[in-house]
Amino acid sequence: MEHQFFIRRQNLKLYRSLVAASEAAAAKADARQEKLLKLLAEEVASEPPPRKS
Repeated sequence: MEHQFFIRRQNLKLYRSLVAASEAAAAKADARQEKLLKLLAEEVASEPPPRKS
C-alpha cells in the first residue's frame, strides 16, 4: 500500500510540473504573439493611405 502512495505522489509531482511547463509555454507564446501584433499594428499605421482611383 505504501508503494502505491509513493507512485501516486510521484505522478502528482510529474503532473504538476507538466502543468507548470505548459502554462509557461502558453505565456511565452502569448507574449510573442502580442509582440508580433504590436509590430504589425505599427507597420500598418506607418503605411500611406491607399490612393483613390
